[in-house]
Amino acid sequence: MSGVIDSVSDSSEIANSFASKFQDLYTQVSYDFDDMQNIRDELDESLSSGGSPSGSLISPSEISCAINNLKRGKSEGASGLSTDHFINACDELSVHLSMLFPAMLVHGYAPSNISTSTVIPIPKGRHANCTVSGNYRGISLCSVFAKVYDLVFINKFQTI
Repeated sequence: MSGVIDSVSDSSEIANSFASKFQDLYTQVSYDFDDMQNIRDELDESLSSGGSPSGSLISPSEISCAINNLKRGKSEGASGLSTDHFINACDELSVHLSMLFPAMLVHGYAPSNISTSTVIPIPKGRHANCTVSGNYRGISLCSVFAKVYDLVFINKFQTI
């Protein structure tokens, strides 16, 4: 990005300006600590009680369905993967992801390359003054793995 934004012209200062603005914006969402703790407690109990194994499994067909719902030609920020890589992958990808995603749930861990996103500033309109950072909105380019993960759970629990 070149030019002047918020009276700074150095590219690293411009990047820092946007980073600070989006950091403030995306960390302002408040939540009730007790509600979050109740959700954590319910998940912990559900995972530790064993329950029905079939209720916690993600099938390869659910993964395939999620992959089929991806939009073509969308790329993520960091790894260089695109939705087309997943759409055109062999069926074994669905098998492997159907083992990976439940393991992530059980162990409460997501690798950083799955949970990282890149925020890209986009001008709010065609005629916006591009020298003012307030005239930009941030879009998040998340991992394709995260998109598939989200779609699996949206499809699985949308009727609840």
